Amino acid sequence: MKKTLTLSLLACAILHASDATNQFTLEKINVVASQGTSLEKKDITDSVTIISKEALEEARITNLAQALSQLGNISGTQNGGFGQSSSMYVRGMDSKRTLVLIDGVRYNDPTNVGASAHFEQIMLTNVAQIEIIKGAQSGIWGADASGGVINIVTSKAKKGFHAAANTEYGSFDSKKISLQTSYGADAFDIVLGGSLWHVDGFSATEPVKGDANYGKRFDVLGLEKDAYENKSFNAKLGLNITQNDRIEISAQTIDSLVHFDNYNGDSSVPKTEFENRFYTIAYKHDDALHAFNLQYNRSLFDRTTELPSWSGGIDTYNYQGSVEEVKIEDKISYFENSFLRLGGSYQKFEQEEITANTDKSYSAKSLFATNYNKFELFDAKPTIVTESLRYDDYNNFENALTGKLGIKQFLYEDIYFALNGGTGFNAPTLGELYGLWGANPNLKPEKSRTYDVTVGNDMLWATAYRNEIRDMIEYDMSTSAYVQALGTSTLKGFELGYKDFFLNQIGFETLYTYIDTQDANNKSLARRPKQQLDTKLVYYVSEDFDIGANAQYVGERYDEADKQGAQTGRYIVANAVANLKANKYVTFYGKIDNITDKYYQVVDGYATAGRSLYLGLSAKY
Repeated sequence: MKKTLTLSLLACAILHASDATNQFTLEKINVVASQGTSLEKKDITDSVTIISKEALEEARITNLAQALSQLGNISGTQNGGFGQSSSMYVRGMDSKRTLVLIDGVRYNDPTNVGASAHFEQIMLTNVAQIEIIKGAQSGIWGADASGGVINIVTSKAKKGFHAAANTEYGSFDSKKISLQTSYGADAFDIVLGGSLWHVDGFSATEPVKGDANYGKRFDVLGLEKDAYENKSFNAKLGLNITQNDRIEISAQTIDSLVHFDNYNGDSSVPKTEFENRFYTIAYKHDDALHAFNLQYNRSLFDRTTELPSWSGGIDTYNYQGSVEEVKIEDKISYFENSFLRLGGSYQKFEQEEITANTDKSYSAKSLFATNYNKFELFDAKPTIVTESLRYDDYNNFENALTGKLGIKQFLYEDIYFALNGGTGFNAPTLGELYGLWGANPNLKPEKSRTYDVTVGNDMLWATAYRNEIRDMIEYDMSTSAYVQALGTSTLKGFELGYKDFFLNQIGFETLYTYIDTQDANNKSLARRPKQQLDTKLVYYVSEDFDIGANAQYVGERYDEADKQGAQTGRYIVANAVANLKANKYVTFYGKIDNITDKYYQVVDGYATAGRSLYLGLSAKY
């Protein structure tokens, strides 16, 4: 009797776990940014990693930089802890070659180094999924997408009133609170929300490798804390004019303050204040043949930095920039599984007062087209072919013609073979040309080509890739200036992935990437780890309780090019999290980051967090 009861209880637990919604049991996943339109993941040729809302909630991820590093198998660096400047490397292609979008609005800051996005400033309180699309996407999205696209899709309002709140407290006096509300009706829908995060933090800098005090944390050395605060707000309104016509309006703001340490090391003076604004308005028409979109986007960036002056005072630098975009496009479905996407856009990139009393800008007029076909060619197995072409007419640079070709052939059931190739274009940024730090007005645009081939299915897959960048622009530490390495730089490697769900209770995922980089002078690129392995395990004990852990191994990595400078790799960091549902509305959670209290630096001389604990509560209605 006792044995029978035990087996019955175990069976109930397994059945409960199978009914729960989690990141491993999701079925249909749509990808928005692959061809500039929404398609099921199985119907696209691109190499794509999806980070779902469920994965973000189960791992209790806060910002985009954390999500990409811990869940996306993307290598990254950060100049210290919370809110500090970060860089992400998609297949070794750095941040300025990766376009970041939130619901189609550009988050790449023309005032930032390399005009890259501020990954560490983007909170994830209202995210449905994050799409990481690898390989050149300039044929669809234009400049800044030569390495790939990271597209953040925000949650939509469901019918009726809904609300979600979260509060968290933890190490370094970290305090987080967020609230998201939505209401959906036949005539309209609205989403409103915001978040606040304040953390006292720890010193951004610590002794460099080789220093006698290397390995000692800020509290032991008596270094001051570098605090961080982020206030974010989002609003989205949809008006259904008819059954086929709709107007969407959205606004997002990011106000943050980050204290940091500069070249002088530990200091209480340096700080940066961000006031970034993002707006969009769109008219959409959908029927059986057309999916028409007329959209206006505006991204505003305002960044003020205070640094200690050489004379002993404080110098203040203000960077203001904007990106404006008007886009018109139509997806014409001419067969059941075939469409033609045609469109054009106007983009203007601007930075004010980049040098004394001088405003700089450039613009581009673009035409683009994508053709998509899905048919059964061999033994009734699906074949997918996509072709994209884009022409950008720049007023300050040479014009660019970029393209993309993808083929996907299913071989047996869900096992497929996919091949992708594309060309990319990156104009030198306004900061690289005319900025205060290391400007070089003689820089020319970069051109690139990327290729990848994948074999597998959604459970097990392998990808080999090769990226080529001609006349790559990089910052030269020896001359403190931006330079152009004439010739072709190559970044090549392979990726392996495995994801499964065992016994309806255990979710397991592992992602491995290997990369070999060489610039035009046959020197390896800085800060790209040779290998990276990310492993995630979640045990769904019951419908109401799950325990998860993730670990990351970072292989050999050097702080400077040609394997020079400090070796900042060869370490493992592990984190753990547990979620307990009190009822259908309230969930308590706890997480431990860096369980083993591993000491490491991802950038020589900049600190990372030791073991830290966070406790939180989330509520949904």
